[in-house]
Amino acid sequence: MNSQPAMPASFRLLLVAALGFVLDGRLAQAQEVAGLQLEPAAAADSADAADTSDSPLRVTLAQEAAYKAEQPDRLIKNRTSVRLEYSQYFLDHFVVQFSGKTTAFLKKDHRHDAERTDTTVSQAYVQTSAGQTSVRAGIQALAWGESLLAPITDVVSPRDNRELFNFNLEELRIGQPMLAVDQYSSFGRWSMFWIPKPAFNKNPKPGTAYSFDPFRYRARIEGDDGGEYGASWKKNSENADVTLMAASLVDNDYGLAMNADGTVTRVKERYALAGLSFTYALKSFVLRGEAALKSSKAFNDAALRIVKKRAFDSYLGLDYRYSATLTVGVELVDQHIAGWTDAIQGYARDNRSLLLNVSKTMMNDDLTVNLLHFQNRPYRASVTVLESTYKWNDHVTLGFNASVPDTNDRRSALWNVRDQKQVGFRIQYQF
Repeated sequence: MNSQPAMPASFRLLLVAALGFVLDGRLAQAQEVAGLQLEPAAAADSADAADTSDSPLRVTLAQEAAYKAEQPDRLIKNRTSVRLEYSQYFLDHFVVQFSGKTTAFLKKDHRHDAERTDTTVSQAYVQTSAGQTSVRAGIQALAWGESLLAPITDVVSPRDNRELFNFNLEELRIGQPMLAVDQYSSFGRWSMFWIPKPAFNKNPKPGTAYSFDPFRYRARIEGDDGGEYGASWKKNSENADVTLMAASLVDNDYGLAMNADGTVTRVKERYALAGLSFTYALKSFVLRGEAALKSSKAFNDAALRIVKKRAFDSYLGLDYRYSATLTVGVELVDQHIAGWTDAIQGYARDNRSLLLNVSKTMMNDDLTVNLLHFQNRPYRASVTVLESTYKWNDHVTLGFNASVPDTNDRRSALWNVRDQKQVGFRIQYQF
């Protein structure tokens, strides 16, 4: 649901934030370690840690700065962060995973006055296995689907939308208490999850650079207080895989209902998801597809009343690996509302997106450069992003990015941030 008429929160800043799926690269396939099937991020983290240290603890220190180059120009990001990641096996069949980050917003950072500091925990769970069954319990972020561009079926975990140019997928997903079970068989991988108390998207706070929410909310939040649950089945072959999924979910954005006194009530709205995704590799090409039917999705009409519609989202992506160091990709997304009328505010009948991206590695893969161009219709908007990372040594990584949003359509999700042309720098030390 949307939290403001001009910029629906369900895809607020999506034109930019979704680019993180590409800039962070494809998630690695889960790897079996000591009889346990780790989640992709956990497996990657464990592999990296094993390359650099025998310690189960990994610490990442980072300093970030970003400058808004268009008038009124200003230093918009100035922050220091520390991330702790811990992975430890015990009793042969158990593993504990933790990933948390604390950020201090320094002077002139746009979040300094409103927040000062922020602490997030994306992973804090215990996992065990018995035979072909794996169980995880604790705070987790669950990734579904194949889309790099938009959340088609990847809607289980809510998103952190507080930063306009946050390209880190692991930071975009919000962890929440969850019980997850995976069952492996010759017929494929069966997965189930249950979330007793769903979390919701985090949107920019008042006083920060990207807060444009005009509403005055009632303290009480109404609606569905039940949990979320779902299941998926994934089958792999030599060159392809397919996943079917179904879930009963509470929308990651609150529904909004106007009251007689001019205040707005936030409402927890449930909907049903049925989806599928696939990948197919042929020589130097990788084809990806995804589709989802979302029943009883909540939208707003002009009077800020909640109306329920069916939404059908689809995605198709193609990557071409020209060489070992150069990859070119194109992606298309269509998000369709069945039974749409012009009374629905902030959403077109069909929201279409296109992404072109080029990725190049150089200097023995120590330097990586990504160039991306994103377009959205019918509310014309575009974003061009240049990002590079340089691995100085085993501990120090340097980063640079330049982002240019553009639109002349007041209905676009980027209208309020069309002047946020930025350049950013990052230095990271890991041990």
